[in-house]
Amino acid sequence: MIDKTLPSTVYRPVSAVQAKALRQAARSAKEEAIRLHEGAVEVLSPHVRMADWSKDDGYGVAVDVVRDGVSVQWWPAAVPESLALWEQGGIRQLCVALLAARFTVSEGDERTPHVVMLRI
Repeated sequence: MIDKTLPSTVYRPVSAVQAKALRQAARSAKEEAIRLHEGAVEVLSPHVRMADWSKDDGYGVAVDVVRDGVSVQWWPAAVPESLALWEQGGIRQLCVALLAARFTVSEGDERTPHVVMLRI
């Protein structure tokens, strides 16, 4: 029996020129994400505690590359009560203010205006 509820994928061959263009576009997107990541860390690190992934108590602001951009978020590590610093402590607003001078910052939408993640 064939399950018709699953989406199917169709692969079509591409020319060498198309393949090269796709690789170049992917490389450019990756380079832009790296540039944004480095820029965000440069802007934020003098002003906020940055997350230290190597420590259990390394809570702080984490800058990460995501599919089509860069996210800036609070990483609570093993200290979940530190999440209050992001919202009530003003760290999210500080990050927005610092990043907005250099990047376009998305804070969410009307359904989730105070998300834990900012996107640049």
